[in-house]
Amino acid sequence: MRIHLIFAILFFCLLSSSIPAYSATTSSPVNTIDPMENIYKKIASIKIRDFQKLAGRKLTLKEKISFLILKHKLKHKAKNSERQGQTSFTLGLAALGAFILGLFVPFVLLGSLVLAILAIVTGSMAKKKNPDDRKASGGKLLGWITLGLIALVSILAVIVLASWI
Repeated sequence: MRIHLIFAILFFCLLSSSIPAYSATTSSPVNTIDPMENIYKKIASIKIRDFQKLAGRKLTLKEKISFLILKHKLKHKAKNSERQGQTSFTLGLAALGAFILGLFVPFVLLGSLVLAILAIVTGSMAKKKNPDDRKASGGKLLGWITLGLIALVSILAVIVLASWI
């Protein structure tokens, strides 16, 4: 029962450091609230010794083991959020590669279109979870670039076909 109280105190201590503080002169927040993944990373990176200082007492062996298990689970939660950004980046690269291949094999352009849309969607979802995810931003950007190139090639194809007729 004590361990739950200790973890609740730790969670609220870390959470309170990310709650916005309002200044008397302005109405805009000084700090912003961290996404949950950042809080998971903070808890996962804290050491037992530091946690004991926060709690104000030494932990028992059972509490130390529970704390280590909690840290391990939180590390995996933080890593899962990074995978979505990696997926977006991979889809963006695949979309651009399929576009280049589609210049020689026209039916591959449809696959490039699908991959670009998926890269944009997964990149947007990853950016909502973690705004600092650079791979998600890159995947989203590659998806938009590929869509722009597909639109440009489609417009050029329509112009060429219209001039022949």
